[in-house]
Amino acid sequence: MNKIKIIGVVVFMLSLSLAFISVDIANKNRTYLATLNSFTEQKALVQEISKSIFYSYRNGIIHPKILDNTIMKYQEYIPFNKSAKIKTLWSYFYADVKRFRKQQQIETGYNPIITAKLVNRIYDKNMKLMRAFDLLIELKKSELQSKLEVSKEIQKILFLLLIVSLFYLFTQLHWVLEFVHKFSKASKKIIKNTTIQGVEPIHIGASSHELKEATENYNYMVQKMNLSLKNSTTSMNQSIKSLEDVAQNIENFMELLSTMNPKESDEFFKKEDAVIDSLDTLMHLRKRLKDLKIELDKLL
Repeated sequence: MNKIKIIGVVVFMLSLSLAFISVDIANKNRTYLATLNSFTEQKALVQEISKSIFYSYRNGIIHPKILDNTIMKYQEYIPFNKSAKIKTLWSYFYADVKRFRKQQQIETGYNPIITAKLVNRIYDKNMKLMRAFDLLIELKKSELQSKLEVSKEIQKILFLLLIVSLFYLFTQLHWVLEFVHKFSKASKKIIKNTTIQGVEPIHIGASSHELKEATENYNYMVQKMNLSLKNSTTSMNQSIKSLEDVAQNIENFMELLSTMNPKESDEFFKKEDAVIDSLDTLMHLRKRLKDLKIELDKLL
Protein backbone atom coordinates (compact mmCIF):
# COMPACT_ATOMS: atom_id res chain seq x y z
CA MET A 1 0.00 0.00 0.00
CA ASN A 2 2.96 2.31 0.55
CA LYS A 3 3.76 2.06 -3.17
CA ILE A 4 0.20 3.09 -4.02
CA LYS A 5 0.49 6.09 -1.71
CA ILE A 6 3.82 7.10 -3.26
CA ILE A 7 2.50 6.70 -6.82
CA GLY A 8 -0.59 8.69 -5.83
CA VAL A 9 1.64 11.56 -4.67
CA VAL A 10 3.71 11.27 -7.87
CA VAL A 11 0.55 11.41 -10.02
CA PHE A 12 -0.62 14.49 -8.10
CA MET A 13 2.75 16.24 -8.54
CA LEU A 14 2.92 15.33 -12.23
CA SER A 15 -0.60 16.68 -12.75
CA LEU A 16 0.34 19.95 -11.06
CA SER A 17 3.51 20.17 -13.15
CA LEU A 18 1.57 19.55 -16.36
CA ALA A 19 -0.97 22.19 -15.38
CA PHE A 20 1.86 24.65 -14.66
CA ILE A 21 3.59 23.89 -17.99
CA SER A 22 0.30 24.23 -19.88
CA VAL A 23 -0.40 27.60 -18.23
CA ASP A 24 3.16 28.70 -19.00
CA ILE A 25 2.77 27.74 -22.68
CA ALA A 26 -0.55 29.56 -22.84
CA ASN A 27 1.00 32.66 -21.24
CA LYS A 28 3.91 32.60 -23.69
CA ASN A 29 1.49 32.35 -26.60
CA ARG A 30 -0.58 35.17 -25.18
CA THR A 31 2.51 37.34 -24.67
CA TYR A 32 3.70 36.60 -28.19
CA LEU A 33 0.33 37.49 -29.69
CA ALA A 34 0.22 40.72 -27.70
CA THR A 35 3.77 41.59 -28.80
CA LEU A 36 3.01 40.65 -32.40
CA ASN A 37 -0.14 42.77 -32.38
CA SER A 38 1.84 45.66 -30.91
CA PHE A 39 4.52 45.50 -33.62
CA THR A 40 1.92 45.00 -36.33
CA GLU A 41 0.00 48.02 -35.06
CA GLN A 42 3.17 50.15 -34.95
CA LYS A 43 4.08 49.03 -38.46
CA ALA A 44 0.60 49.93 -39.68
CA LEU A 45 0.81 53.36 -38.02
CA VAL A 46 4.14 54.13 -39.71
CA GLN A 47 2.63 53.12 -43.02
CA GLU A 48 -0.39 55.31 -42.32
CA ILE A 49 1.87 58.28 -41.61
CA SER A 50 3.76 57.68 -44.86
CA LYS A 51 0.52 57.34 -46.84
CA SER A 52 -0.80 60.60 -45.39
CA ILE A 53 2.38 62.40 -46.43
CA PHE A 54 2.34 60.89 -49.93
CA TYR A 55 -1.33 61.82 -50.30
CA SER A 56 -0.64 65.38 -49.15
CA TYR A 57 2.33 65.66 -51.52
CA ARG A 58 0.44 64.41 -54.57
CA ASN A 59 -2.88 66.12 -53.97
CA GLY A 60 -1.80 69.18 -52.04
CA ILE A 61 -4.43 68.46 -49.40
CA ILE A 62 -3.23 68.31 -45.77
CA HIS A 63 -5.19 66.72 -42.90
CA PRO A 64 -3.08 67.78 -39.89
CA LYS A 65 -5.47 66.37 -37.29
CA ILE A 66 -5.45 62.89 -38.84
CA LEU A 67 -1.65 62.95 -39.12
CA ASP A 68 -1.26 64.22 -35.55
CA ASN A 69 -3.55 61.50 -34.20
CA THR A 70 -1.62 58.83 -36.06
CA ILE A 71 1.71 60.13 -34.78
CA MET A 72 0.34 60.37 -31.23
CA LYS A 73 -0.87 56.74 -31.36
CA TYR A 74 2.55 55.56 -32.49
CA GLN A 75 4.33 57.56 -29.78
CA GLU A 76 2.26 55.76 -27.16
CA TYR A 77 4.09 52.54 -28.13
CA ILE A 78 7.59 54.05 -27.95
CA PRO A 79 8.17 53.53 -24.16
CA PHE A 80 7.28 49.83 -24.51
CA ASN A 81 9.33 49.12 -27.62
CA LYS A 82 12.70 47.67 -26.56
CA SER A 83 14.25 47.76 -30.04
CA ALA A 84 16.97 50.41 -30.18
CA LYS A 85 17.19 50.08 -33.96
CA ILE A 86 13.51 50.85 -34.47
CA LYS A 87 13.71 53.78 -32.05
CA THR A 88 16.66 55.20 -34.01
CA LEU A 89 14.97 54.70 -37.38
CA TRP A 90 11.79 56.26 -36.02
CA SER A 91 13.66 59.33 -34.77
CA TYR A 92 15.12 59.86 -38.28
CA PHE A 93 11.76 59.16 -39.90
CA TYR A 94 9.89 61.49 -37.55
CA ALA A 95 12.45 64.26 -38.03
CA ASP A 96 11.82 64.16 -41.79
CA VAL A 97 8.05 64.11 -41.19
CA LYS A 98 8.34 67.27 -39.09
CA ARG A 99 10.51 68.88 -41.80
CA PHE A 100 7.90 67.96 -44.41
CA ARG A 101 5.11 69.52 -42.39
CA LYS A 102 7.18 72.63 -41.79
CA GLN A 103 8.11 72.81 -45.48
CA GLN A 104 4.43 72.73 -46.40
CA GLN A 105 4.04 76.05 -44.63
CA ILE A 106 6.85 77.71 -46.62
CA GLU A 107 6.33 79.00 -50.10
CA THR A 108 9.55 79.44 -52.03
CA GLY A 109 10.77 78.59 -55.49
CA TYR A 110 12.76 75.67 -54.17
CA ASN A 111 9.91 74.31 -52.13
CA PRO A 112 8.83 71.60 -54.63
CA ILE A 113 12.40 70.31 -54.98
CA ILE A 114 13.00 70.21 -51.22
CA THR A 115 9.58 68.62 -50.61
CA ALA A 116 10.25 65.95 -53.25
CA LYS A 117 13.57 65.06 -51.59
CA LEU A 118 11.89 64.90 -48.18
CA VAL A 119 9.17 62.63 -49.55
CA ASN A 120 11.79 60.29 -51.04
CA ARG A 121 13.72 60.24 -47.77
CA ILE A 122 10.50 59.52 -45.85
CA TYR A 123 9.76 56.71 -48.28
CA ASP A 124 13.25 55.21 -47.84
CA LYS A 125 13.08 55.47 -44.05
CA ASN A 126 9.56 54.04 -44.09
CA MET A 127 10.85 50.97 -46.00
CA LYS A 128 13.72 50.59 -43.53
CA LEU A 129 11.25 50.73 -40.66
CA MET A 130 9.07 48.12 -42.35
CA ARG A 131 12.03 45.76 -42.75
CA ALA A 132 13.10 46.39 -39.16
CA PHE A 133 9.62 45.55 -37.92
CA ASP A 134 9.52 42.41 -40.06
CA LEU A 135 12.91 41.28 -38.72
CA LEU A 136 11.83 42.04 -35.16
CA ILE A 137 8.61 40.06 -35.59
CA GLU A 138 10.56 37.10 -37.01
CA LEU A 139 13.08 37.34 -34.17
CA LYS A 140 10.35 37.33 -31.53
CA LYS A 141 8.68 34.46 -33.31
CA SER A 142 11.92 32.44 -33.30
CA GLU A 143 12.47 33.20 -29.61
CA LEU A 144 8.97 32.07 -28.79
CA GLN A 145 9.32 28.87 -30.82
CA SER A 146 12.60 28.08 -29.06
CA LYS A 147 11.03 28.59 -25.64
CA LEU A 148 7.94 26.66 -26.61
CA GLU A 149 9.97 23.71 -27.89
CA VAL A 150 11.65 23.33 -24.51
CA SER A 151 8.34 23.66 -22.68
CA LYS A 152 6.62 21.22 -25.03
CA GLU A 153 9.40 18.65 -24.62
CA ILE A 154 9.07 18.91 -20.84
CA GLN A 155 5.30 18.63 -21.24
CA LYS A 156 5.66 15.45 -23.33
CA ILE A 157 8.01 13.87 -20.78
CA LEU A 158 5.71 14.75 -17.89
CA PHE A 159 2.70 13.46 -19.79
CA LEU A 160 4.48 10.16 -20.54
CA LEU A 161 5.47 9.79 -16.88
CA LEU A 162 1.88 10.54 -15.86
CA ILE A 163 0.53 7.85 -18.21
CA VAL A 164 3.04 5.28 -16.87
CA SER A 165 2.23 6.22 -13.26
CA LEU A 166 -1.52 6.04 -13.87
CA PHE A 167 -1.13 2.65 -15.56
CA TYR A 168 0.90 1.32 -12.62
CA LEU A 169 -1.59 2.80 -10.16
CA PHE A 170 -4.47 1.24 -12.09
CA THR A 171 -2.86 -2.23 -12.00
CA GLN A 172 -2.25 -1.96 -8.26
CA LEU A 173 -5.77 -0.74 -7.57
CA HIS A 174 -7.10 -3.49 -9.83
CA TRP A 175 -5.60 -6.15 -7.57
CA VAL A 176 -6.84 -4.36 -4.45
CA LEU A 177 -10.37 -4.08 -5.85
CA GLU A 178 -10.27 -7.72 -6.96
CA PHE A 179 -9.25 -8.83 -3.44
CA VAL A 180 -11.92 -6.63 -1.83
CA HIS A 181 -14.53 -7.94 -4.29
CA LYS A 182 -13.70 -11.60 -3.62
CA PHE A 183 -13.45 -11.07 0.13
CA SER A 184 -16.77 -9.18 0.16
CA LYS A 185 -18.42 -11.88 -1.94
CA ALA A 186 -17.21 -14.62 0.42
CA SER A 187 -18.35 -12.66 3.49
CA LYS A 188 -21.82 -12.04 2.05
CA LYS A 189 -22.12 -15.71 1.16
CA ILE A 190 -21.25 -16.78 4.70
CA ILE A 191 -23.68 -14.25 6.21
CA LYS A 192 -26.49 -15.14 3.82
CA ASN A 193 -26.19 -18.93 4.04
CA THR A 194 -24.96 -19.00 7.66
CA THR A 195 -22.39 -21.55 6.53
CA ILE A 196 -18.78 -21.61 5.38
CA GLN A 197 -19.56 -24.24 2.78
CA GLY A 198 -18.02 -23.35 -0.57
CA VAL A 199 -15.62 -20.76 0.84
CA GLU A 200 -12.45 -21.04 -1.23
CA PRO A 201 -8.99 -19.43 -1.08
CA ILE A 202 -8.45 -16.20 -2.99
CA HIS A 203 -5.97 -16.27 -5.89
CA ILE A 204 -4.80 -12.94 -7.33
CA GLY A 205 -1.64 -11.96 -9.18
CA ALA A 206 -0.80 -8.95 -7.02
CA SER A 207 2.78 -7.70 -6.66
CA SER A 208 2.16 -5.55 -3.58
CA HIS A 209 3.71 -7.00 -0.42
CA GLU A 210 0.84 -5.84 1.77
CA LEU A 211 -1.79 -7.26 -0.57
CA LYS A 212 0.08 -10.56 -0.87
CA GLU A 213 0.28 -10.74 2.90
CA ALA A 214 -3.46 -10.04 3.28
CA THR A 215 -4.26 -12.71 0.66
CA GLU A 216 -1.98 -15.25 2.33
CA ASN A 217 -3.52 -14.53 5.74
CA TYR A 218 -7.03 -14.98 4.35
CA ASN A 219 -6.09 -18.22 2.57
CA TYR A 220 -4.34 -19.48 5.72
CA MET A 221 -7.49 -18.79 7.72
CA VAL A 222 -9.63 -20.67 5.20
CA GLN A 223 -7.14 -23.55 5.17
CA LYS A 224 -7.02 -23.79 8.97
CA MET A 225 -10.79 -23.58 9.18
CA ASN A 226 -11.26 -26.39 6.67
CA LEU A 227 -8.57 -28.47 8.38
CA SER A 228 -10.22 -27.98 11.77
CA LEU A 229 -13.57 -29.09 10.37
CA LYS A 230 -11.99 -32.15 8.76
CA ASN A 231 -10.21 -33.05 11.99
CA SER A 232 -13.46 -32.59 13.91
CA THR A 233 -15.29 -34.82 11.44
CA THR A 234 -12.58 -37.48 11.73
CA SER A 235 -12.71 -37.34 15.52
CA MET A 236 -16.49 -37.65 15.45
CA ASN A 237 -16.27 -40.66 13.16
CA GLN A 238 -13.88 -42.27 15.58
CA SER A 239 -16.10 -41.36 18.53
CA ILE A 240 -19.19 -42.75 16.82
CA LYS A 241 -17.28 -45.93 15.98
CA SER A 242 -16.11 -46.20 19.58
CA LEU A 243 -19.65 -45.74 20.88
CA GLU A 244 -20.92 -48.38 18.50
CA ASP A 245 -18.17 -50.75 19.69
CA VAL A 246 -19.05 -50.02 23.31
CA ALA A 247 -22.75 -50.63 22.60
CA GLN A 248 -21.94 -53.91 20.88
CA ASN A 249 -19.74 -54.94 23.79
CA ILE A 250 -22.53 -54.12 26.22
CA GLU A 251 -24.95 -56.25 24.24
CA ASN A 252 -22.44 -59.09 24.22
CA PHE A 253 -21.96 -58.63 27.93
CA MET A 254 -25.71 -58.85 28.54
CA GLU A 255 -25.93 -62.05 26.56
CA LEU A 256 -23.05 -63.42 28.59
CA LEU A 257 -24.75 -62.51 31.85
CA SER A 258 -27.96 -64.15 30.69
CA THR A 259 -26.08 -67.35 29.91
CA MET A 260 -24.01 -67.47 33.09
CA ASN A 261 -26.74 -66.58 35.62
CA PRO A 262 -30.04 -68.08 34.47
CA LYS A 263 -31.25 -68.75 38.03
CA GLU A 264 -30.62 -65.33 39.56
CA SER A 265 -33.30 -63.64 37.50
CA ASP A 266 -34.13 -60.78 39.92
CA GLU A 267 -30.57 -59.71 40.33
CA PHE A 268 -29.97 -60.20 36.64
CA PHE A 269 -32.91 -57.99 35.66
CA LYS A 270 -31.63 -55.21 37.91
CA LYS A 271 -28.24 -55.37 36.24
CA GLU A 272 -29.85 -55.62 32.86
CA ASP A 273 -31.95 -52.48 33.49
CA ALA A 274 -28.85 -50.51 34.46
CA VAL A 275 -27.00 -51.77 31.40
CA ILE A 276 -29.96 -50.94 29.13
CA ASP A 277 -30.09 -47.40 30.56
CA SER A 278 -26.39 -46.98 29.84
CA LEU A 279 -26.90 -48.41 26.37
CA ASP A 280 -29.74 -45.97 25.69
CA THR A 281 -27.54 -43.13 26.83
CA LEU A 282 -24.79 -44.27 24.47
CA MET A 283 -27.23 -44.58 21.56
CA HIS A 284 -28.58 -41.10 22.22
CA LEU A 285 -25.07 -39.72 22.39
CA ARG A 286 -24.16 -41.49 19.16
CA LYS A 287 -27.21 -40.02 17.45
CA ARG A 288 -26.26 -36.50 18.56
CA LEU A 289 -22.73 -37.01 17.32
CA LYS A 290 -24.04 -38.21 13.97
CA ASP A 291 -26.31 -35.16 13.70
CA LEU A 292 -23.39 -32.91 14.55
CA LYS A 293 -21.22 -34.66 11.96
CA ILE A 294 -23.91 -34.10 9.31
CA GLU A 295 -23.91 -30.38 10.13
CA LEU A 296 -20.12 -30.27 9.91
CA ASP A 297 -20.19 -32.13 6.60
CA LYS A 298 -22.45 -29.38 5.27
CA LEU A 299 -19.84 -26.80 6.20
CA LEU A 300 -17.04 -28.59 4.32
